Amino acid sequence: MKMRIRAGATLIFAFLMVAPAGAWDEKGHVIVTELAIDDLPAGFPAWMRTAESRGRLCYLCAEPDRWRGQKSLVLDHINGPDHYLDVDDLALYGLTLETLPRFRNEFIERLAAMRAERPIEDMLTKLYDPERAATSMPSGAIDSAADKDHTKTIPGLLPYAIEELRWKITSSWSTLRTFEEYRDVASEAELAGARDDVLEWMGLISHFVGDAAQPLHLTRHHHGWVGPNPKGYTTEHGFHSYIDGGVIELHRVNTASLRQRMKPPTRFDPQDDWLQIAAMLHTTVERVEPLYALEKSGELRQSAGKEFIENCLLDGGANLAGIWIAAYQGSQIDEYLAKKLAARRHGNHASAGQPTTQPAS
Repeated sequence: MKMRIRAGATLIFAFLMVAPAGAWDEKGHVIVTELAIDDLPAGFPAWMRTAESRGRLCYLCAEPDRWRGQKSLVLDHINGPDHYLDVDDLALYGLTLETLPRFRNEFIERLAAMRAERPIEDMLTKLYDPERAATSMPSGAIDSAADKDHTKTIPGLLPYAIEELRWKITSSWSTLRTFEEYRDVASEAELAGARDDVLEWMGLISHFVGDAAQPLHLTRHHHGWVGPNPKGYTTEHGFHSYIDGGVIELHRVNTASLRQRMKPPTRFDPQDDWLQIAAMLHTTVERVEPLYALEKSGELRQSAGKEFIENCLLDGGANLAGIWIAAYQGSQIDEYLAKKLAARRHGNHASAGQPTTQPAS
């Protein structure tokens, strides 16, 4: 057993030398994205399947992790919490995945109000090792030096990042549909720009849906087990990075090896998929402890571990395809844009040069 632990730790730390902490390394995110592209139904716009579009999506799927490389506290403040949600900690606020407030700002207000009402330090001490509580948990006693980007008071915002990007995709599809409806007066630049916007948001959301398929992004035990540990799970900080990429490399998992096991797209409601996003996250949460158990037994490096990681990636691809499809199906003609294009079609020179975007309120 000691030899297994030592070997596992050696592999983890060797991998840490070449991979930054995040969610699936770029290879994992590309696998999820390519599976989703291959999972799109025949009726999806053909231009989405071109090599150029595929390449663009596979590039963008890792973009939110590239933002970390800027090392800007302003950017880290808004970007960091979008990659995770420590579901275990929602109970501190009387919440579950199913009862999360519908909107990001509403959730932030709920957290702030509850922290103002009662101290939670005693609860945190029971949940965490005392030396880690101050830097890992939402607490009024957090040392500002350990929270330079001001994110430690937030258990994560991943479902909001996914839901908001999903509707940006829908909006871009609506714009494109409207331009296509008036193709005779829409310029090639407008059509190309609208298609680029669709790809932009689809590529970015693929990152966060991929994050949602990685179990360590849905738990307080994101960098090794914290707090009471009766089952003796690993506390290695590098465990996260190993799952992000090391285990994928170990088992030689790639898109081609998974295509025969692709799952059909998960169904998401085109009009309101909030609870379905919660259900998607719930499935990942249920994999947290089994993942730790696989590491402890040594099976993570064997066939059981390979199947586990493959199932995470396969679910990520099916979920991403489903969200892309729902975003497409939820689009509609933009009435304001249609009115502007109709005026252009009928030669209303008074509207020439007028903006085709909604006016600011």
